[in-house]
Amino acid sequence: MNTTAIGAQLVRLPAPFLPAMLRALAHGRSPMDAATLLRQMGYETGEAFHAALEEWLAGRGPAGSSDSLGADEFWDAFAGFWAENGWGTVRHVQLHPGIGALDCTDWIEAQAAAEAGQSGCHLTTGIFADLLGRIAGGDVAVMEVECASAGGERCRFLFGGTEALGGVYTGMTEGLSYDQALAHLG
Repeated sequence: MNTTAIGAQLVRLPAPFLPAMLRALAHGRSPMDAATLLRQMGYETGEAFHAALEEWLAGRGPAGSSDSLGADEFWDAFAGFWAENGWGTVRHVQLHPGIGALDCTDWIEAQAAAEAGQSGCHLTTGIFADLLGRIAGGDVAVMEVECASAGGERCRFLFGGTEALGGVYTGMTEGLSYDQALAHLG
């Protein structure tokens, strides 16, 4: 068998591909199973997105890698990468010393999910978890707490260490909003 490494190559697909993929994955599966599968697909492609981001950064000047940028420069570049590749607008917000948020507007996966009659950006959740973990050099948990596909103005992904984000998740399962759960972290 002849195998070719694809590496950081990105493929442009027409926007209707995403809702078609979401519908196909949901067919014959429970919503939970489809969401889990999408998150896993995203997580498994995180390495390729990381390579593509690093390649994109290398083409933009002397500070051409994620580890050579300051935090503000990194988040600006991160946003530029997603916008240039047609995913939408990303804005980083530091909510707590251990938890940040990525606010995504005009997000292509949310538009696709809404068109497919679904909610949630599960593919993005997986991509961000692996990609941010590679940049941080350790595990990063990601949880979507708002989604434009459900009628909101944005998608909001919280990210941080597994313990901190686990605390937010626990608070939410006990009936707190994510803002209230963040406040309980101290």
